Amino acid sequence: MADAYCLTNFIDFSLSLSLPLKHHNRIKYTCFDISDSYIIFGASSGSLYLFNRNGKFLHLIPNKHGAITSLSISANSKYVAFSTQRSLICVYAVNLSAQATPQVIVTHLDQAVQVSCIHWTQDEKQFYYGDSRGQVSLVLLSSFIGHSLLLNMTVHPLLYLDSPIVQIDDFESLLLVSNCTKCILCNTEYEEYKQIGNRPRDGAFGACFFVSPQESLQPSRIYCARPGSRVWEVDFEGEVIQTHQFKAALATAPARIQRPGSANDEQDANTELLEHQPQNLQFAKIQRLGEDFLLAFTELGLYVFDVRRSAVVLWCNQFERIADCRSAGSEIFVFTQSGALYSVQLQTLQSHAVSLIQQSKLLPCANLLRQNVRYFADKAREDYELKQLNPLKQLLIERQEYELLNDISVIFDSISQCTGSALDTQSSGGSSATTERSLSGGSATKAAPKGVYVLENAFCDNLKQTPKSGHFKDALLTVTGKFGKNIIKYKFNIFAEEQQQLVRELIPASERSLPFKDIKARYESGAEEEEIVSRCKRPAPQAPHISPEEKTLYNLYLIAKSAKFSRTQCVDRYRAVFDEYAAGELVNLLEKLAQVMVEHGDTPDQAKRNCYEMYFDYLDQDLIWEVDELARDHITAGFVLLNAQENSEIVRCEHCSFPLRFDTSCHYHDLGAVLLRYFWSRGEQLKCFDVVQAVPALLDVLAKFYLAEQNIPKVVAIVLNYGLPDLLADVGKQFSVGAWARCFEQFVDLQRGQLICANCECVSGVEREQLGRHFFYNWNCFLNIALDHMTARDTLALIFKWSSYIPNDAIDREFYSRCLLKG
Repeated sequence: MADAYCLTNFIDFSLSLSLPLKHHNRIKYTCFDISDSYIIFGASSGSLYLFNRNGKFLHLIPNKHGAITSLSISANSKYVAFSTQRSLICVYAVNLSAQATPQVIVTHLDQAVQVSCIHWTQDEKQFYYGDSRGQVSLVLLSSFIGHSLLLNMTVHPLLYLDSPIVQIDDFESLLLVSNCTKCILCNTEYEEYKQIGNRPRDGAFGACFFVSPQESLQPSRIYCARPGSRVWEVDFEGEVIQTHQFKAALATAPARIQRPGSANDEQDANTELLEHQPQNLQFAKIQRLGEDFLLAFTELGLYVFDVRRSAVVLWCNQFERIADCRSAGSEIFVFTQSGALYSVQLQTLQSHAVSLIQQSKLLPCANLLRQNVRYFADKAREDYELKQLNPLKQLLIERQEYELLNDISVIFDSISQCTGSALDTQSSGGSSATTERSLSGGSATKAAPKGVYVLENAFCDNLKQTPKSGHFKDALLTVTGKFGKNIIKYKFNIFAEEQQQLVRELIPASERSLPFKDIKARYESGAEEEEIVSRCKRPAPQAPHISPEEKTLYNLYLIAKSAKFSRTQCVDRYRAVFDEYAAGELVNLLEKLAQVMVEHGDTPDQAKRNCYEMYFDYLDQDLIWEVDELARDHITAGFVLLNAQENSEIVRCEHCSFPLRFDTSCHYHDLGAVLLRYFWSRGEQLKCFDVVQAVPALLDVLAKFYLAEQNIPKVVAIVLNYGLPDLLADVGKQFSVGAWARCFEQFVDLQRGQLICANCECVSGVEREQLGRHFFYNWNCFLNIALDHMTARDTLALIFKWSSYIPNDAIDREFYSRCLLKG
C-alpha cells in the first residue's frame, strides 16, 4: 500500500534569529538560503547574517550597497551571491576567520533593473541570475588557482525574454528558465532554445528539473507549474507528456504538524467535519523534496506532491504569510514575511510512530495510531518493523486506557499476523478470546472445524490474511452461548463510531453475516440462540456479470438524477471518475451515458444536454488549448446545443442573416469566450462566426477582438446592437473622440429604428418595441457613459450637433450638473 506522510520535528528559529538583531529593531531579514553547512540571511541593512544549520549565529558580513533582495549559496558553500535594491550583484567568499577581512566583489546593473532570482550551477565558479526586465545572464568568477580568493566576475547575457524571470534551474548543459508568460528550455552547449508547450500564461509560475537516480525505472523529467493547481510533466526534449491536475485532489483536510503535547485529536476531529473545497492555486516556485516528491508553496500553505503517482501527499496551512521555502533532503525550511524561520521534516507515519517508540513517547504514539487506524492496520500486516509498537499495549493496560486500547486493537491484531503469534489481551468490563496460530516454517495453518468460527478481538478476524484454499473463506459472525453474547455486548459498548466505520470498510458487506446494529439488537433482545450455519451450505445465487464500464455508467446516471438541484455537489461526486479518462475517452464515455439516459426515459436531446452540462461543470476552460481537435469540436457542438435559441427570438439582418437583436443570456459564457479566443488566435475566423451565428450572446467577445484591431465601425455596431451598458462602458475606455462621434451617429439611427449589421454593415429596420426592451436605449444612459470617457466640452459639442434628433426632456438635469462639475 502507498505510504502516508506527516510533518514532524518542528523547529522555531525565532529566538536564535533575534539575537543578532536585539539592538537593531529597525533591521529586518528579507531573504534566506540554506546549504549543507549554513543558513544565511540577507537583511534590510544590506548585511549578511551567517548561522549554522542548528541556528547558532556565526558571523556578520557588513555591506553598504542597499537592502538585500535575493541570495543563493553555492553548492560547496564557499560563495554567496546576492543582489541589492541598488541594482547590484555581489559575491561573498565565505570565510569565518575573525582576523580575515570579508571579501565581497560587486558588479553594477542598469539602475532600473532588479534581480528576481539567482541560481548556482554545480560548478562553484558560475551562476545564473534573472531580472525584472526578462533578461537571464551567466556570471563567471575568476580566482587564484587553488585559492578561494576572488579576483573578478564577468557577466554574459544569455536570454532576453518578455517578462520578469521567476525561477531558474539547470542540469548539465540544459538550462530551464520560467518567466511570467512561459518556460524556456535551453541547451547551452548547442545554443538551442525551445518553448515548453504552446499555451501562454500570465503570472509567476515556477519550473524545475527532477533528475532520477534510476533512469531505466523512472525517467528524469521537468515539471512546470501551470494555472489552476496544474503541473506539466515534460521530457528533456521539451515536449509536454501529461498534465497533472491537483485542484480537485486538494479538496482534503490540511495536515497538522505533529508536535509533542499538541491537541491534534480534537483539531483533527473538528477538521474532518468541515467540507474542503478544491483549491485553485498559483505556484511561483517549485522544487524537489527528497527522492520522490515536489514541494510548492503559496503565501498561505505548503504543498507536497507525488508527481510519479499524480497524487497529493499532503498540504499544510499552519504557517502564516510564507515568503520563501527551501528543501534539504526531507527537511523543509519556511521563511515568513515577518522574518521568522521554521523547519519541519516530512516522514512516513510508520517511521514517525517507530521513532516515538524509540524515544519512549508512548502516549503520543498511541494517539498517532488512533488518528490513523486504517493506515497502521494495513501497514502492520506487511511490515515486520511495526512489532516495535507492542509495548504500547501493556502501557495502555497499566494506565487503564481501555478506550484508547480498544480504538487501536485492530492494529495489534495485524501485528500478531505479521509476527506469527496472537497476543492475549485483557481489559476491564469484559474479556476477549484469541486463537493462537502458528505461521512459521511455511506450514499450513490448521483449519477450524466445519461450521465453527472463532470470534477474535471485536470480531475483526476478517482483517487477517485469507486462508489457503480448502479453508472456509471467512468467519460467520454468529456465536452461541452466553459467553458469546457477552463478548458482542461488551465490544459494542466500548467501540467508537469511527472503529465501527473502519470495520465496515475493511469487511465487505457481502462477507458479513449481519449488519452491526442488527447483531447488537439480536443479542441484546435475548432471542433464542440459533445453530451456527456455514455459508458453504447455502451458496448465494450468482449475480449477472457487469463490466466495470457499465458500473461506471450506471453510477454516473444515478449521480446525475439525484443531483439535479445541487450542481456543485454533483460535480464533486463524479469529478474523480472523469479524472481517470483522457479527453477523447471522456467524450466516448459521455456518449454512452447519453444512451443510458435515453434507455431510462429521457429524450435524446435532453440526454445530450444533461451530459454536456456534466462535462462543462467539470471542464477546466484552459484545457481547451491543449485537447485534440475532436474533443474541441465536441465541446463546441455542446456549447451551441446548450445555448440554442428559437429563430423567432433573434432579429437578423435583412441582407446576410447576421444576428442584430437577441437574448444576451448565455450558458457557460466564459467557456464560449475561450473557444472564440482559440479560433481567433489560430486564424479560424469562419469558425468564430459559425459559433456567433448560433450563439449571438458571444458578440461581446467578438467586439473586443475588433477593438484590439482598431476596427471601430464593427465595434460600435456590435455594442449598440448588444444593448448592455456594461459593454459600452468597457470598450468606451479605448474610444477616441472620433469613435464616440461615430457612436453618436449610429445611436441616433438606432433611435429611429435602424440597426447596422456588424457583418455586412448594411442598415436593417427594427420595430420600436424591440428597442424599448432595455434601459440602454435611452439618451440618459448613453450620455452618462459617454461623459465618463470624454470631456464635458466634447460631450456637449456632440449633443449640440445632434440636438435636432434628441426629443425634448430626453436628458435629465442631473446630466448637465455632472457636466458643470466635470468642467
